[in-house]
Amino acid sequence: MRWVLNIASNYLRFLVGMVVVFFLTPYIVARLGVDLFGLWSLIFAVVGIFGLLDLGFATAAVKYVAELTASQDHAGRNQVLATLLGVYSALGLLCLALVATLAGPVALGFELSPDQRQTFTWVLWLLGSVVALNFPLSLFKAILVGTGRMSLVNLVELGTTLANAALIVLLLEAGLGLLGLAIATASTLLLATLLLIPFAYHLTPELSFSPRLFSLRRVRELTQISVYFFIANVAVLIILRIDPVVIKAFLPLSAVAVYAVAAKVSEYTYLLNKQFSNALMPLVSQSQGAGDAATIRRILLDGTRYLLAIAVPFIALLFFHAEAFILAWMGPDFAAAGPLLRLLLIAVFFTSLQLNAANVLGMTGHHRLVAFAMGGSALVNLALSILLIQFLGLTGVALATVAAALLVETLVIVPLACVRLGLKSWTFLKDAILPAVPALIPALGVAWLFDRQWPADHFSAILPQGAAAALIYFNVFVWTGVRAEERRQLMARLRNRRHPRPTTSSRKPV
Repeated sequence: MRWVLNIASNYLRFLVGMVVVFFLTPYIVARLGVDLFGLWSLIFAVVGIFGLLDLGFATAAVKYVAELTASQDHAGRNQVLATLLGVYSALGLLCLALVATLAGPVALGFELSPDQRQTFTWVLWLLGSVVALNFPLSLFKAILVGTGRMSLVNLVELGTTLANAALIVLLLEAGLGLLGLAIATASTLLLATLLLIPFAYHLTPELSFSPRLFSLRRVRELTQISVYFFIANVAVLIILRIDPVVIKAFLPLSAVAVYAVAAKVSEYTYLLNKQFSNALMPLVSQSQGAGDAATIRRILLDGTRYLLAIAVPFIALLFFHAEAFILAWMGPDFAAAGPLLRLLLIAVFFTSLQLNAANVLGMTGHHRLVAFAMGGSALVNLALSILLIQFLGLTGVALATVAAALLVETLVIVPLACVRLGLKSWTFLKDAILPAVPALIPALGVAWLFDRQWPADHFSAILPQGAAAALIYFNVFVWTGVRAEERRQLMARLRNRRHPRPTTSSRKPV
């Protein structure tokens, strides 16, 4: 039940975040202007690069905490955490040193006005400092996630997301501009990690970060794993964050802003799908620690099937309404983002196919394979982006993302996971992918009929039409994508909830 709650809370937190971004983005653009919004997107891309100093230790921390929790090795867990605290403290200091050294030169590297360079430097300092502080503080999140309490983390992050939105509006209304946006973002990012500290101590038995537990042997052991998670994290960052930097090298800030809008929607669509696999990641590690191979196979096959049941209708309906969505959301100045969004959504679909496969490989000792595959995807994406932008502009950058997602992530990671678990690729296609397809036909048919009758040129039409089509999809999926025994179990649980059995009591009536 805890894992179901973790998945549900993942989606709740993320959906609330999507709604916040949905309303905040046009508001921020209206307050800052297109060029400053492009500058903010550029800064965020650079800050993401500083985040790479994590070196993959965050994922390694979750893996170790989950496995050692399953085996109830509290002493080993504390030794790992104390070692990571020392490592993260050093990385935080290194991050601050890099911010101090590079903030000015990086600002000069872009063709910015003097005022824009000054703003760039100050905001980079602010956000970079928070990234540095969050390195050691992130261990408390890893503890809660690794012990299966992701729902608590989600609740805290949900509250700080809403606080961030309120603070952004307050500071922008006060006239602080881009600096106010940075202050709001930095303060709530720091608050989200600080709030987890008391929960981690209260809910984790015998938790200790004593410096005496620091172990060089553990550093070597963690590094042998984290380096591959680091490669995978670098790859994901390049895929999600490097495009604005590439675009700025060839095109003006206005082009960065247009692409950033399409990329933001596709990124949130990808992250929405990733909530499912994220919630199952600690379960893979715990199953690995307990030697439960059957559960790991179920996570790959059934987990991917249900993940796609959520991902496919959302991606398809957003693809169908892409241009209308962009126009209704951001206005005609961003109309060029509509075709870009369609291409990026295709890439999101291919990436979603391998999310559980990548987790299964990464958490069962095959992290090298995931690292090299994701690294290859990032390099293909980056190389093709630099090549194609010179001929096709922004469309070339989006096409590069599609090609990398299909050729490397889907056609490499998924077959590798199947081989490692002794499954045929056909089994994955038949049991995990194809069940999500039939329900899509009536859903898109309903969307097309609605659009013909009532053209979706405003959210008052897009949202109810999309909701109706999605409802059709889920109802059909229950009968085409859910196995008969799964339906019987679901119906039985629903009946038990509606008509709970009376509990017997050993107490005699008075």
